[in-house]
Amino acid sequence: MRLAELLCPLAAAADAGAALPPDTAQRTALIAIGIGRQLGMPSAQLSNLLYASLLRHIGCSATAHEETRLMGDEQELRSSMTGVDAASPVELFKGAARGFAKGRSRLQRARSVGNFMLRAPVAVPRIFAARCEVSVRLAERLGFGEEVLRALDETYERFDGKGVPHRKRGATLGRTSTVLAVAESVASFVRLPGGEALAFETLRKRAGGEFDPSVVLALNAARDEIVGPARRDAPLSTLLELEPAPRRYVQDPKGVALVLADFADMKSTFTLGHSRRVASLARRAAQRLGASDAELEALELAGLLHDLGRISVSNAIWDKPGPLDRGEWEKVHAHPQFTERVLSIAEPFAELARLASADHERMDGGGYPRGAAPTCLQRVLAAADLVQALLEPRPHRPAHSAELAAKIAVSEANAGRLDSRAVNAVLEVLGQSTLRANSPEGLTEREIQVLKLLAQGFVDKEIATKLGISHRTVHHHNQSIFSKLGVTTRSAAALFAVENALL
Repeated sequence: MRLAELLCPLAAAADAGAALPPDTAQRTALIAIGIGRQLGMPSAQLSNLLYASLLRHIGCSATAHEETRLMGDEQELRSSMTGVDAASPVELFKGAARGFAKGRSRLQRARSVGNFMLRAPVAVPRIFAARCEVSVRLAERLGFGEEVLRALDETYERFDGKGVPHRKRGATLGRTSTVLAVAESVASFVRLPGGEALAFETLRKRAGGEFDPSVVLALNAARDEIVGPARRDAPLSTLLELEPAPRRYVQDPKGVALVLADFADMKSTFTLGHSRRVASLARRAAQRLGASDAELEALELAGLLHDLGRISVSNAIWDKPGPLDRGEWEKVHAHPQFTERVLSIAEPFAELARLASADHERMDGGGYPRGAAPTCLQRVLAAADLVQALLEPRPHRPAHSAELAAKIAVSEANAGRLDSRAVNAVLEVLGQSTLRANSPEGLTEREIQVLKLLAQGFVDKEIATKLGISHRTVHHHNQSIFSKLGVTTRSAAALFAVENALL
């Protein structure tokens, strides 16, 4: 599996988290590679430009909660500052006045802008330093070398030395960093009406200040050739086609999935480690239910990836201590769709997209985003996610005890919203098996085992041998099963097993 493709869902989520237009990271990579070729950079450096572009904002989730405390809505803060000259207090004020506290009273907006201008000189360098540090650590886990790590550490530096956090300037900046700064300034606007012309006018004005003038000159020397690939509707196929050597491959996507999980969970201090725990809990529960090795691997990966869509929703909602209003709930209900969309970008993750985005689906069709009855593995993921969330604190409540979490999960299963077998398996993994959800039609675990074998065509004698019980006991189980299900034939019993995902 090509690493560049596996990183595209992470890049897409980071674009959304940083309030950048869709596919900005991919378009940045295409423009950066073009500039690098114009500058005569060797193939290995061009490869580093591509990877550093895709990883450029993966630290943005780590500071979302702090930015929300600073301004009230980190998405509003970030979108207001896109394209703003951060070294100019006047430009910062204009950006804040233009985008902060939309829809609120003039007084509230004035207070929001004033509070930001007062606190920004201290808070912003600290926030950007944290972003850079987290980006570097996540990139290290993916095995990237010094040049990529340096570029991530210099994401918010400027050619004139007015950037953060290290105030580097001129020749002290890496070439990869200066190229990426110019490339992203164009990529962020290239798909907007009139945006490309505006981006090049900004480059002209800020060359020698925010941007390295030699990089701006190289871009201008071959503008159409360099920017052309980034203008296309779907840049991923172009990016993979133009990816320079050496191309990197991975045998197992789990390492990338773990980075995606931690990236998503850092969005809120209340969810740190949540995806890792859900993945482990779901896998162990599915193992108890007899899932195959391939199903276990798929479910674990889906558990790691299931909350990637949280990045698309503001922390003003996730960290709100009180009840959500209708508009806020609509945004929450949409986040699994974002999960599915970004995972579908990369072919190795695409087959997991539907599974990973179904953690909020319910048996009665009352879940979201589709309101559809979940499949077997989706039922396990939904049960594991709910139980794990109950065990963790949230802004509106403390963490529940294991006993209370089990009680709530069982009540959800008995009400027909969660699958009883999935809930029972999750509770068994957690050591909370004393309280059990009712099985379909009151079937016991042994009866479910018999029914599964019966549905697969095994006769009573074969079932007895497989389960290590007597032929007479199997006969008694059959009578009980038929009675509880209200059927008289094995075919009807088998249909029940299919309808209730017992196979």
